[in-house]
Amino acid sequence: MDWTSATLGAFFASAFIFGGTAAALFPIIRQQFLLWIVVRVCALAVMVWALSPLLPNLLGLGDAERLLAGAIATDISLAVCGPLLATYIERRVVVRQARRLLRMMLPVSLIPIALLPAVVFAGKLDWLHDMVLLGFACMLAWGLAEAIRKGSRAALFQAIAWAPALGVGFAALLHELIVGGMLPYYLTAMVAAVMLEFVVTAMGVSDGFMRIRDERDRALADMRAAKLATALDPLTNIANRRGLEQHFNSSVNRRPDGIAIVDCDHFKQINDRFGHDVGDKVLVAAAKGLQGDDLFVARLGGEEFVLLVYADNWQNVAETARRRLTIAIRDAVSDLPYPVTASAGLSAMQPEDTLQAAMKRADRALYAAKESGRNRSLTLSEFRPSASLSEVAAS
Repeated sequence: MDWTSATLGAFFASAFIFGGTAAALFPIIRQQFLLWIVVRVCALAVMVWALSPLLPNLLGLGDAERLLAGAIATDISLAVCGPLLATYIERRVVVRQARRLLRMMLPVSLIPIALLPAVVFAGKLDWLHDMVLLGFACMLAWGLAEAIRKGSRAALFQAIAWAPALGVGFAALLHELIVGGMLPYYLTAMVAAVMLEFVVTAMGVSDGFMRIRDERDRALADMRAAKLATALDPLTNIANRRGLEQHFNSSVNRRPDGIAIVDCDHFKQINDRFGHDVGDKVLVAAAKGLQGDDLFVARLGGEEFVLLVYADNWQNVAETARRRLTIAIRDAVSDLPYPVTASAGLSAMQPEDTLQAAMKRADRALYAAKESGRNRSLTLSEFRPSASLSEVAAS
């Protein structure tokens, strides 16, 4: 077996192990970047198969068709790096503009892919195709630099992983633009660079899992400390205002994406008609119903709760929790002949926000939701008042 055949064999073996491991991990930890890793590995495998004359032509393609397949796979393997990195960067790292730009790489990749038939079959527009790919590589490099500047350890690992492949890609593009034709030994150099990428990326993913485990352990320790500091509401067994503040100010926890204040509608009528013991059952059921993934729930007092939401789609998560409250009370409190609804005021969490400032905006939005008819979630920007908000608050 010659050196080239051994290299190709090692590449496909490492691609199978790396891609298969990422696919197997996804159902367990549900991290989206693992799926993008699988897509990139598959695209790279197709690229190597299509561009290597030593590998069998399983589909019976002609030389030009096989070259086209390899070029398409190459473009896709670069384009998926954008959403891969956007979902791989830690949530605590605030790089919203970079994430948006990186996610655009995949849909925009349709442009260079559409140019490929003209490049392969007619030898035209190759310069335009190469310029678009060069733009992709620059976008990816900028996204990596921005995330590293903001303290992303995951981006640092990935910059090291992708540096050899990006270097080979830049050299190939410049060679094609200046000299014309494919860079000599391009496939061999790219295969070596990609194999190195697999190893370093696997190290980065493992490092990330270790850090997540450490953060989880610290969070559990903080929770135990919060209980000792009477940070739990004795009725509902969720955080009280003190527990909410401790959670928000803890250096272990990242900043929430949004905040919601939820208030049970017409709760006083429940206490008046059915007694405080039924009212307490309603509050306990409401607290259980509000809890869910990507949420930290606290009771402010009375029938008022606060949700800190840790998700990009934080408004949907908060609204789902609000609706879940009604179902939980219905199932737990059989003494009530009618459903108990809730109103919620929502506010995005700004980088400079204190907890009090964000709660103040959410509280104003809660008054707006009640003024708009109750049993709904509102942000202040969605409110179209029939009276002034000060009049609502006063009532």
